[in-house]
Amino acid sequence: MAHDLSEPRRQGTPRHGLWRHLLRATGRDTGPLVRPADRAHSRLVTGCALAVVAAFVLAAVAAWGTWNAEHRRALDDRQQRQQITATTVTRAAARTSPSGSGLTDRALAEATWNGPGKVRHKSVVEVPLGTPAGSPVRIWVDDDGGVTARPRTNADVVMATALAGVSVFTALSAASLGVFTIRARRLERRTLEAWESEWTVVEPRWSGRPGI
Repeated sequence: MAHDLSEPRRQGTPRHGLWRHLLRATGRDTGPLVRPADRAHSRLVTGCALAVVAAFVLAAVAAWGTWNAEHRRALDDRQQRQQITATTVTRAAARTSPSGSGLTDRALAEATWNGPGKVRHKSVVEVPLGTPAGSPVRIWVDDDGGVTARPRTNADVVMATALAGVSVFTALSAASLGVFTIRARRLERRTLEAWESEWTVVEPRWSGRPGI
C-alpha cells in the first residue's frame, strides 16, 4: 500500500500545487482528509519555496555588489595602467604550460622600454612563441613603468558578477533543499510509524479478526 502525505488527487486539480501547500500551511485548507502531517509537510514545502526566493534575492544583491566593485576596479586599472611598445632584446624562450603538457603559444623574452620620465626599463615579458630579438611587442605597465597585468575588461566584470550571483544562489538553494529533504524524511518516517500504530488498532475491527 502506498503511503502519501497528501489527500487523494481530485480530477482536474494539481496534486502538489504550491497554492494548495500555502493554504494548508496557513490552516485555510479545512478538508476532512487533511491530516496534521499534511499541514506539517505543506509548511516544509512553503518554507523551502520562500528560502529559494530569498536565495534569489540575496544572489541578486551579491551580483549587484560584485558588479559595482569590479566596475570600479576596472576603471581604476584603466586609469593607472597603459599599454606601450617594448622591444625584445632576446629571442623568445618557450615556457612550461600550467597544465604541464608543454603545449603553449606564449613565451618569455627580455625586453626594454621607456617608462615615465624617459626612464629605461628592462625586464622579462610575455611574448608570442617564436618572437625574435629586436621585435616590437605590446605590454601593459603601471604608473612607475613596471610590467603589470592588463586591466579588467567588461567581459571580466560580467564573468565575476555572474559567478558571484550563481555561487550564492546555488549554495543557499542547495542548503535549503538539503534541510527540506532531511526534515521531510523525518516527517514521513514519523507519519508511517503513527499510521502503523493506528492500523494495529483499526485493522482487527475492519477485518473482523480478533486483535493479537
